[in-house]
Amino acid sequence: MTRNNSAIDPKSIGQANEEAKPSLQEAFIEVRQQTEHICANLEIEDLVVQPAAYVSPPKWHLAHTSWFFDCFVLEPLKMAQTSKSPQYHYLFNSYYKSQGAHWIQSNRGQLSRPTVNEIMGYRQLITRAIVDLFESDSLSKQQLEIIATGIQHEQQHQELLLMDIKFILGNQPWPEAYEAVADSDKIILPARALGWIESTENISLFGARLDDFSYDNERPRHRRWISGFQLADRLINNAEYMDFMTDGGYRRPELWLSDGWDWVQQNQMTHPLYWRKQNHHWEEYQLRGLEPLNPNLPVSHISFYEADAYARWMGARLPTEFELETYCSKDKNLFGKETAFWDPSESVYPSPQRACDEFDTGLLWQWTNSAYSPYPGYKTTNTALGEYNGKFMANQYVLKGGCVATPKQHMRASYRNFYRPSDRWAFTGIRLAKDL
Repeated sequence: MTRNNSAIDPKSIGQANEEAKPSLQEAFIEVRQQTEHICANLEIEDLVVQPAAYVSPPKWHLAHTSWFFDCFVLEPLKMAQTSKSPQYHYLFNSYYKSQGAHWIQSNRGQLSRPTVNEIMGYRQLITRAIVDLFESDSLSKQQLEIIATGIQHEQQHQELLLMDIKFILGNQPWPEAYEAVADSDKIILPARALGWIESTENISLFGARLDDFSYDNERPRHRRWISGFQLADRLINNAEYMDFMTDGGYRRPELWLSDGWDWVQQNQMTHPLYWRKQNHHWEEYQLRGLEPLNPNLPVSHISFYEADAYARWMGARLPTEFELETYCSKDKNLFGKETAFWDPSESVYPSPQRACDEFDTGLLWQWTNSAYSPYPGYKTTNTALGEYNGKFMANQYVLKGGCVATPKQHMRASYRNFYRPSDRWAFTGIRLAKDL
């Protein structure tokens, strides 16, 4: 698979039209290209495997992000793009029960057909059909809103792709690098003492503003009372987490929530996800390959259970989602540094200087101790897209910030990511908080 197999060049579309294309159309074309760009480094075998029930084969992401536009934009217009569309609706629907039965997530790796080539052909058909709708100038306001949501949805899957690719490659007996980095480009970071930033008690507004794109789980904007708190000025690093391990952190039940201790025992957990011990030395798998553990990098791929246990061991706690949002609103650099996010216009993965900069506080998603639940006055939409977020508001925790794989426009203070407390294949880290 090459990067240009099915990507559409924006310059080749509607060249005869002298008027500038709508920004939404350009964003649509760009996001479609970027998803394929992410997969360009992979072999066919990498695209089809599913090493865990929660990991999807990359080819499924390529298909599902096309199905979204096919199902919610083209199907209502009776514009099915292939005779196999009914089959694809069954295979590549993720969880939209209103759209009918679908293939079980844990069995996605069983699908040898449709082939990668067939899926790439499907992608091209869907992309062309949506572009033709833009060119016809016949899209309604509601259809444009659905396309805008579809663009954001595909960007979310681009991050999921990198999570899944890292899990696929990183759990091999001899893990391969997804993107090679020259030794001369690797950097060693100096240690920096953990500091604390204070915030006094206040009443603040939380949630998304209506003038920008946001998901329904970020709304409505509302006021809350926040007590005074302290927030660590950086994420916990590998060396500090190693101290927790050396002190028996994984063997001390008093540090763990009951469910967390059961999780440790049942899965025999002793260290973060991508750590390996070779010849008495720790190594860590990054997308750039297996490397000696860098003590000054933020500890990553940590479950909520591990983050919470570490915080208890430190005599601290995890912040609430509102404490992190408060701080982010005051300090725009917390989640919005230029170096904090993956820039799709450059590499599919950040350069070493960007990916390894421990001072980028937006490097990893940050666990909060806030349960993922609706805001006061929350309402889902009355359309099929009402299933997008609200149905997951149980047994999950909110994460704030962003990570090295997060598109820039998703790194906003109000964004509410969410995972189960045992999940750790996401790019997650630990920030501590204390009461004043």
